[in-house]
Amino acid sequence: MKIYLIEPSQRTDITQLTKKIVWSGDEKQAARKMELEVTASTDENIPKISLSPGNMLKLLDDNGEELFAGVIFYQERSRSNHMIRVMAYDSLIYLLKSKATYNFKKTTAESIAARIASDFLLAVGELKKTGIIQNLLVNAQSPYEIITAAYTAAGKQTGKKYNVQMQNGKLSVLEKGTITASLVIGSNLNITDATYSESIENMINRVMIYNDNGDSLGKVESQEWMKKYGVLQEIYQKEAGSDPKTVAKNMLKGLERDGNISVLGNSECLTGKSVKIIEPFTGLKGLFEIATDAHTWQDGSYMMDLGLKFSNIE
Repeated sequence: MKIYLIEPSQRTDITQLTKKIVWSGDEKQAARKMELEVTASTDENIPKISLSPGNMLKLLDDNGEELFAGVIFYQERSRSNHMIRVMAYDSLIYLLKSKATYNFKKTTAESIAARIASDFLLAVGELKKTGIIQNLLVNAQSPYEIITAAYTAAGKQTGKKYNVQMQNGKLSVLEKGTITASLVIGSNLNITDATYSESIENMINRVMIYNDNGDSLGKVESQEWMKKYGVLQEIYQKEAGSDPKTVAKNMLKGLERDGNISVLGNSECLTGKSVKIIEPFTGLKGLFEIATDAHTWQDGSYMMDLGLKFSNIE
């Protein structure tokens, strides 16, 4: 693992000065983040470095592959422990912190994402094709929210969920959970902690469909869930250009199974991907989507904490 400070005229290896690295992702925050604790001192034998907002940092793995490239947004110096704390984000942060107004007509979510990437000078990677035509009028919203809204609208008909991310420095939108880490997390991987939970807090097992006049157009329901858990009902008002039965079916939500696990680190395990887990004590067993990840390097060790959502339990 290597950490580089990128300045206009040079690239500086700051790995030896870095005491702690936390590289993380969260599906609710979108932009990946890297936090560093770096040694700082008036000692002439310790190199002086400028970790100022606007400077770029890169994280490379042991094979020289780039894991993260981001811009410093925050820097804090502590006199008492001679440490600089730094926080950097990848380029998706610009789509989160900016505002934009658009009136998209008869276009797709993937075209909307491509247009926004162009307007904000971001390279385009893979934009998952939906083929769903839509109109979208937005005023003073973040570009990230706009892309998410477009793909969420398309997802009502495709039945899929999407993840907006930076991949190799390019704006990408991928289907959630379709990329699976080659790693299988089991008890042989030095699991330090694991939890597993089940909940019906967000269950929806019946969706009633109405038109603009309040007339009933039918319903979609799960008799099995209703019999077992009781009726938990939602309302859907038909939208132009959408198949109401398809949308209502995709609104049904079953038993939520979540987990958290702390284990030896593997850089494949990132938010938006899936990972197979076999942990007999808690019952964590099956394929889980990664909802949050935090990879920590400190004192020669590399650990990761993963927040998990059930995808396919065994």
